[in-house]
Amino acid sequence: MARTKLQKILIIGSGPNTIGVDTELEAAALQTIQELHQVDKEVTFITNNANSVIGNYLDSDHFIISNLDANSLIAILRNNEFDALIPTLGGAPVFQVLHQLDEAGIFEQLNIRLLGVSLRTIANTQNPESLNRILKNIHEPYIPTNILNDADAVLKFVHRIGYPVILKPVAAISNSSRMRCENEHQLKQMLASAFRISTTHQVAVEKSIVGFKEIEMTLIRDNENTRMLICAAEDFNPVGVHAGDSVVFTPTQTLTDQEEFQAIRTSALRIVQEFKIRGICHIQFALNTVTGNYYVIRVNPYFDRTTAFAARATGYPVALVCTQISFGRNLRNIKIPGLRQHDSLALIEPTLDHIAVRFPTFSFASFANANQELNTRMKSTGSVIAFGRSTEEALLKAIRSVDSTTTSEQAALDESRLNEGQLINVLVHPTAGEMFYLLEAIRRGYQVEELSELTKIDAFYFYKLIHIVQIEKKLRKNPFDASILQNAKYYGYGDSQIARLWKCSDKKVREFRHTNHIEPTFKGIEPTAGEFPYNNRSYYTTFETENEAQISEQPKVFILGTANSQVGTNSAADYVTVHTIETCQNLGYETVLINNNPGAISILPKLADKLYLEPLTVENCLNIINSEQPDFVIAQGKWQIVTDLSEAGVDITQLPLSRTSRAENVDSHYLVVGRKSGDTERNLGCFQTDQDDSLRFPSQADPQILKKIEHISQSELRKQSDGIYQIMFKQEGTHLIVTGTIPLAIQDIPFMTGVLNYDLVDDLVRMALGKPEGDNMVEIPNTEGQLKLDHIFPYEQLQIPIPKNPPFSLAIGAKISKS
Repeated sequence: MARTKLQKILIIGSGPNTIGVDTELEAAALQTIQELHQVDKEVTFITNNANSVIGNYLDSDHFIISNLDANSLIAILRNNEFDALIPTLGGAPVFQVLHQLDEAGIFEQLNIRLLGVSLRTIANTQNPESLNRILKNIHEPYIPTNILNDADAVLKFVHRIGYPVILKPVAAISNSSRMRCENEHQLKQMLASAFRISTTHQVAVEKSIVGFKEIEMTLIRDNENTRMLICAAEDFNPVGVHAGDSVVFTPTQTLTDQEEFQAIRTSALRIVQEFKIRGICHIQFALNTVTGNYYVIRVNPYFDRTTAFAARATGYPVALVCTQISFGRNLRNIKIPGLRQHDSLALIEPTLDHIAVRFPTFSFASFANANQELNTRMKSTGSVIAFGRSTEEALLKAIRSVDSTTTSEQAALDESRLNEGQLINVLVHPTAGEMFYLLEAIRRGYQVEELSELTKIDAFYFYKLIHIVQIEKKLRKNPFDASILQNAKYYGYGDSQIARLWKCSDKKVREFRHTNHIEPTFKGIEPTAGEFPYNNRSYYTTFETENEAQISEQPKVFILGTANSQVGTNSAADYVTVHTIETCQNLGYETVLINNNPGAISILPKLADKLYLEPLTVENCLNIINSEQPDFVIAQGKWQIVTDLSEAGVDITQLPLSRTSRAENVDSHYLVVGRKSGDTERNLGCFQTDQDDSLRFPSQADPQILKKIEHISQSELRKQSDGIYQIMFKQEGTHLIVTGTIPLAIQDIPFMTGVLNYDLVDDLVRMALGKPEGDNMVEIPNTEGQLKLDHIFPYEQLQIPIPKNPPFSLAIGAKISKS
């Protein structure tokens, strides 16, 4: 018998960050929880992500640390009386676990209802054979796929259809990518991996459609079958490069409205109806630009990186609307926060007066042995989002977000030094830093038709890149020409890029720009393109005349976010940003944030009072500081942008934090977290560090050793300036040796905050701003036994051997478990 009242709701998290899972799912989960609390629902969240920020929004009874496997979840479900479960916030791996729970009959036994998507829809969208059968029934084109469970059968099938082919594990135990095989040797290699991670020991095999244009549609459907297209996006790279590694544009740039675009839009609307999805759905299409035919290649009825990009690019509150739909409300009854008109409801299909681009970022500089060629296996560790009034402006701003020197940090080689053979090779086989190779090819005179043939990238983009190079040439030939500078700024060139072309300092460019009254304006990011009055809180910079940003007279703090996720700081840095925002607000400051990671939790609408989605460059920071006139500028520790801003005359309040992990290559058995403020020293807790490089709390130290550790820690803290520190000890018999003392490491803060029941970031911010101490206690789960922190590394996803003792600074996420 179905429950008539849904009060106790369960959300299963996505687990630790890996390649393919940034903080976008956690961001969607937090918005969902906040919305459920608004209607007095009791929400429980399960995760093993050590960097989860959600533990600070739920009490200890409703934030559960657990492995995310079927057995662990069955035990939790049996010990609680949940009315419903929201399955769309944990990504594809959660769908696989739910399939196992369904096979065990748990949902029927415990009378638990799934919201937003049914078990049948999950099964039909995640199994390629079932998906294709349904698409065939509704006359939607698909790529024929064969599901096989034997290597010999796969080889026979491929011999019949020919190479290249695509492999995909069925019901994978982890996030898995489509694997492209060019020959039998590759096929046999990849089959072993595919069968190993398939819970059904099956693989889907299909003829490759590499080279087709990839189009992504994000849609919402409600309980009345009202369907809306929230965002249509176009991948720069054709099918064959993982969508997470491609540059992505919205609105679509090359589709003809009445033919290609409308056909794909109509198909997407039909699919969400057929699968009876209530809430979010992301559908991927492959378009043959020669024939105009399209194929449905993926249906994702859950939140992912594309839905996060759609929400940020359009300003449409996707998670808020989907949460309300899951409880029976419909689009015509849901109001969008910010719209200043009583009849402005969620039924408004977003319209953009800007172009947004998602640009992938890589960490290959830290993994010298990794193959940087881009294919169907995702390799980027993060991304940035950029906005502009033109394709050129949005793209150049995205490039500036990852390009801190003359060439991209992601590029394996200096593109200007490549010989023609090397350049052609990286054009044919796309590589990290591809955009810089394409620009170099244009500088060398390659023609549009030639480049389009080599890369299978639409010719439209090469005309845009040619325009960028033409502006570059004019800048180089005409230093300090005001009209040329005005044009370059309009199309997205940054002061630092112009300074390199003019062979002068950034400061000289900035001064010349000010002298000639070439100043930026700020435009709001909202879903109506100015059709309705809107209370904007999110902005981007452009060089036009009308300024839409409203500046308040309140005391304010300007906070530097950390942009794209990278190995090392990753989601832990965003955790610190979120807590910094909240502490500043609690102290009475208006918070102004600059950040441009589309999946970041810190950029959610209900956090910072004002958000600038801009590259973290000196120019952008100075533009915002000059406009907002903040009382403080806060940064997490000392990094390059902090140094550059200080040199530009900005007074920055640096939180005393280490942006690397706790000291590496330092022997230690114990780690003490200690606080120094004025003449007071205080130990906050002792961790154990000597087992398999993990971090454990509480330590199992002998009481006598603990007493010595506390005494020595106090002595070490007296030597430091105010702040919170990590003091590492090595034990030799009954003797203790201090092997390192560093400021609190960003990477460890989320775990330490939870297990110590102490808000470390709040304390640091208050000390840095010279404000009285607050109540730093936080709610944590019951800590029976030890809690253990293990780092997650991307070696397996990058297909390189895992070293014996991988450095913590190369971790991409962290897992928490009980031991």
